[in-house]
Amino acid sequence: MKRVGFLVLAMLLILGGVFAAGKTEKGPQKVVIYAALDEKTTKELAAAFKEKTGIDAEVALQIEQAGTVAARIKTEASNPRADVFIGGNSNFHSELAAGGFLEKYTSPVVKEAGIDPKLMDPDGYWTGWYLGALCLLYNEKLYNEKVKPLGIAPPSTWDDLLNPVYKGQVIASNPATTGGAYLMMAAQIFRLGSEEAGFEYIRKLHPNVAQYTKGANGSIPLVAQGEAMVGFAWGHDTLKQKIQGNLPIVVVFPKDTGFEIGAASIVKGAPNLEAAKKFIDFLLSPTAGTINARNGYRYPVRSGVELPPGVPPFEQLKLAPWDLKKAADNVDKWKKKWAEITGM
Repeated sequence: MKRVGFLVLAMLLILGGVFAAGKTEKGPQKVVIYAALDEKTTKELAAAFKEKTGIDAEVALQIEQAGTVAARIKTEASNPRADVFIGGNSNFHSELAAGGFLEKYTSPVVKEAGIDPKLMDPDGYWTGWYLGALCLLYNEKLYNEKVKPLGIAPPSTWDDLLNPVYKGQVIASNPATTGGAYLMMAAQIFRLGSEEAGFEYIRKLHPNVAQYTKGANGSIPLVAQGEAMVGFAWGHDTLKQKIQGNLPIVVVFPKDTGFEIGAASIVKGAPNLEAAKKFIDFLLSPTAGTINARNGYRYPVRSGVELPPGVPPFEQLKLAPWDLKKAADNVDKWKKKWAEITGM
């Protein structure tokens, strides 16, 4: 009897192993997404991922402020809810990686698709999947009425914003609350060659600023409505609003402009790790690139994706000489210096 009991137990253990193996082979069935993107893009990405892989994609948090998403991930670190964090510039993801909140993962699609590895985290914690560049925008009617008669050309460079004619007429944004403003500040440091020169630019710009908005794109409605003459914002968002809303603004991408690498990362301790990896792979696909370009006017890192009409090719933009590591390493220091200068 003892021998029979032993054999029955052994068979149960073997069968349990078979069932467990069968469960593993079945693969991941869900991925939980935290997104710092617009709602339409996020929903379409989730739906397309499920259609392509059969894996459910749950959007548990969707808000366009990447800092808010990053803070949520930190507070949940002891019991992670999310699998992936998508959207927001790479600095937010680098900060999470430095704090031990992310898993390493390098997608094989980067090599397979010939994507520039410089757009990926060299330490493997985040994946660049889209690009954005800062632009200038100005109210054409106000310019024609107040500035053009003075023989001054339309604003087309960062230094043009320092002209006294724009005193109290510039809408800027606050690097304490938006990554776009931080990258604008970094662009001045990199294009002018030093922190000292970059912050001198911020010091000269400050008297011309009518308002610092919380969001990077706060200038778009204010300039369009004529509450100020000129501002800066993300080019993809500005073009989208101009084209779709027929706004009376002119959009210019200045030389030595700032840019972002829109990133995605896997949360440390992700409940559905294998599904998370598949989702990162999916973000680098033509399908995801097309959804992001069509809805957000953002530039995919993968070549061959069609851009909406009116969006200039990324290759035509003239970017500031960028130091990705320096920009990531000095976030707190440079924000503090900006606050000292502006009193904000």
